[in-house]
Amino acid sequence: MKILPIASLHSVSVRRSGFSLIEVVLAIGIFLVTVLALVGLLGPTLQSVDEVEKNDEIASVVNTVNAFLQNSPDIAPNGSKFDSIYNAVADQNFATIFVFRKYTTAASSDVELEVGFVSGEVGVDSTSTVANTDFSNAAGPIYRVVLTPSSVLPAPAGDEEKYRSAVRSTSTGTYTLNASLADYEEGYFAMEVRIFAEDPPGPSGNFNATTDLEALKDVEPIFTYNTAVVR
Repeated sequence: MKILPIASLHSVSVRRSGFSLIEVVLAIGIFLVTVLALVGLLGPTLQSVDEVEKNDEIASVVNTVNAFLQNSPDIAPNGSKFDSIYNAVADQNFATIFVFRKYTTAASSDVELEVGFVSGEVGVDSTSTVANTDFSNAAGPIYRVVLTPSSVLPAPAGDEEKYRSAVRSTSTGTYTLNASLADYEEGYFAMEVRIFAEDPPGPSGNFNATTDLEALKDVEPIFTYNTAVVR
């Protein structure tokens, strides 16, 4: 009988292990295809998250404005809130409200919500207005909320222009009030609300809080809706 040397026995019993070059290339290819697919999904996912956050922010602004118009005691502390808001809109056929978050002080990291009519707005009490100095402490976007007469204002048969113009103004894109408060007989006042988002000016900047409607006519609002106040 022929006896194999120990070295020969070892070489026979040991099997070669590992991956071939083709296997490695295929594995890398599959991995890259998977990564590219995930990267392709990442963009729409991030966009969806951004849209959800934006919609939540708009809903928050809408709720803030509605609560301010309906419930704020500062608009007319000693009179009719309805009359004050109507007069504010009737003065120039629009009124402006600002909604934004601001630092409590220039050196503070604490943030509070600020909401109020533009400083000097006719018809409302000064306690319900925002001071120009508040804008320099803005901690994010400043939302300019423009109130104008709504298309759903009452139009009595035979006197459709009793309360507002029949068509929008070509210079401002809004309806014009035709009735003073004394001549307005309805129990509610409907307003179109347009919301614009603007960047904060920063501590050393100036914010244009008095932009008229002609300057905003060609600017796309981030949201438009209708609301009303009742007597």
